[in-house]
Amino acid sequence: MPRTTEQNQEIREATRAKLLDSSMILFAENGYTHTSIRKIAAHANVSVGLLYHYFDNKEELLTAVFDHCIERINQSFMIVLDTSAPLEKINLLVQVIFSTLSSDPIFWGLFYSLRAQPPVTIILGDSFRLWTSRLRNVFIELYREAGHIDPETDAYVLYSLIEGTIQQYLLDIENYPLQAVAERIAMQIVE
Repeated sequence: MPRTTEQNQEIREATRAKLLDSSMILFAENGYTHTSIRKIAAHANVSVGLLYHYFDNKEELLTAVFDHCIERINQSFMIVLDTSAPLEKINLLVQVIFSTLSSDPIFWGLFYSLRAQPPVTIILGDSFRLWTSRLRNVFIELYREAGHIDPETDAYVLYSLIEGTIQQYLLDIENYPLQAVAERIAMQIVE
């Protein structure tokens, strides 16, 4: 019996997800430059031809990996933005960031490893900067709504604290006091 349209769609989505996951892992572990399309296809257990059915080239695949990562991060933020008070929103966003960090350090480690590579920065630098700017602008607007005198600087400081915390945590997951640091950052938000 032939597959239904829905079954074919599920297979396509699963294959695409497998290719994105394999690409992210290999790009992070081996470097973008040293990861071939052939290695990605083998890791995903698909043929090279099938990979090219989904992506025209390695750069397009890298862009899709980035988009997939950002979508995954953004999904966790959406629920928070429905809360009422601006400082509560900021606090919840910070909590969500650190909660997703501690619940999936492998994803975050791969994401940070990927974005630190110069060849990736050449291709995706503008995308990274745009995403960072958008999140920082959310913080600026929320600080502005809360009546802060210098919401731009407050947003930069908060974003720097978040970035630094993520990087330090990823360097020493076993010993880093993530919860204590998150609580200290939360205390600074309400000041």
